[in-house]
Amino acid sequence: MPPFHSISRKRLRHASLFLAGSLCLGAAPALQAADAPATASAPSKAQLLPGKIVYAQLTTPDLKSAKAFYGSLLGWTFQDVPVSKGQYAQALVNGAPVAGLVELPRMAHHGDPLWLPFISVSDVKAAAEATKIWGGHILFKPQMVEGRGHETVLADPQGGLFAALHSSAGDEPDVETPPAQGTWIWSALLTNNPYAAAGFYQKLFGYTVEAVQDATRGTAYLLESQSFARATINPLPARLPEGAHARWMNFVQVDSVDAAAKKAVTLGGTILVQPHPDRQNTTIAIVADPAGAAFGLMEWHDPNASGDAK
Repeated sequence: MPPFHSISRKRLRHASLFLAGSLCLGAAPALQAADAPATASAPSKAQLLPGKIVYAQLTTPDLKSAKAFYGSLLGWTFQDVPVSKGQYAQALVNGAPVAGLVELPRMAHHGDPLWLPFISVSDVKAAAEATKIWGGHILFKPQMVEGRGHETVLADPQGGLFAALHSSAGDEPDVETPPAQGTWIWSALLTNNPYAAAGFYQKLFGYTVEAVQDATRGTAYLLESQSFARATINPLPARLPEGAHARWMNFVQVDSVDAAAKKAVTLGGTILVQPHPDRQNTTIAIVADPAGAAFGLMEWHDPNASGDAK
């Protein structure tokens, strides 16, 4: 499955370290397990890139509406996947899988709709046990999922939800080519304790961590593996209430953030953070789909593209 677009150090030094700093977050949702396809065989020995964010899955109360929204906004196409209960669809970009969409009823114990990042790991069971030891929680025990691999859904000590995945097909190699419209480009964890969160994810996934100071926004942390930037850990905005839970924010590459944000509204979505310039030749915005699942829009222009073409 195509990964989030990772950025090497030589092309993007600090990788938009303070993305989504003004996002207003609510309480962290209590994720309900999606009905998974049938159990598959053990993961293959294909190449894995631990720490790489390789997939994302949307939990939504209305799959039909979600497909219409993301299809119109991002150009995604969809393939329905038979499951024993509920509904599941795979989103495609240029025929390649980019995300999964799971329909779950809007009930209190299901929590709010959200996008869940999947992070590559060599040993899912070990990651789950380590998460408990280091103060996190196992929300759904490790299981085999046909067509995807061995996975578990976890929460970090500050409440940030994510999945750990050992892909049965291995992880796609990192490439230097610019990301295509409609593909994932970046992820940022917003948390009330970036230092502790950086230590947790470093131990769990073996990241190299770099602290970056900012006089107005506090310290952020860049997570790297295999010499590629994978994500950042950012402070929660100061205006949020004390005790606000952490949350991962995933960004999609678009040709125009301004146009995409406006279109999201016409399709029934909401702009949470208006389009604005960010670091490293990027423009970003935060939007929510009609059900309330938040995600980022990013317009990134490779500063080396013109030079490489010469």
